[in-house]
Amino acid sequence: MVDGVLLDWEGVLADTGHARRDSLLGALADEGVRFDAAAYDECCLGLSVREAAAAAVGTVADPTLLELVTLRAQRDFGARVSQGFTLQLGAVKLLEHAQLRGPVAIVTAARRLETESALRLAGFLDGCAAVVTADEVRGDAPSAAQYDLALEHLSRRRPLRRDHVVALVATRAAIRAARAAGIPAVAVGTPAHVALEADAAVSSLLAVTLDEIASLVGLSAERHA
Repeated sequence: MVDGVLLDWEGVLADTGHARRDSLLGALADEGVRFDAAAYDECCLGLSVREAAAAAVGTVADPTLLELVTLRAQRDFGARVSQGFTLQLGAVKLLEHAQLRGPVAIVTAARRLETESALRLAGFLDGCAAVVTADEVRGDAPSAAQYDLALEHLSRRRPLRRDHVVALVATRAAIRAARAAGIPAVAVGTPAHVALEADAAVSSLLAVTLDEIASLVGLSAERHA
């Protein structure tokens, strides 16, 4: 049985990858920092805006530059998301089904403001038992601390077994964070070399049930009475 589902709205529920990347690349270009899409995919994919900006700025280590790039990227991404985005195939159906089976929480490297705005726009916010963003923890995001905090929130509703909670994630950074917290990670739509780091993988959420996801990580489909 799956006691709960933790997932990132970026990449798992919504297709925001290009918007996130283009926002940071544009902010870097505005500040005269040379960086390209390949470098972004290698160094920044799945990180919080500040961590991604720090990785891109690299050895320059200029606090003012880092702050400017971060703020520019955040502002641009917020504007893009407010104009709409595409939901991943199968995301709505799976989320609705998961919410009927147990608590669902969002764990994301995005900020709270953009997360709540996006979830509200997609009609998902009210169905989430908890939302843990980069704003709720210190240091890097995604992180094991975020998953720990999400479990703490969900456990207030009912007892949870850590190894019976599934994390649906879309980046290497999120896979590593979930596994560091002792939570089975299922990679969704990631390249094969990234999916190898997860406990299981699916190409998409289309036509995949929660029971099938549970089976992939060795959990029974049964529910407690």
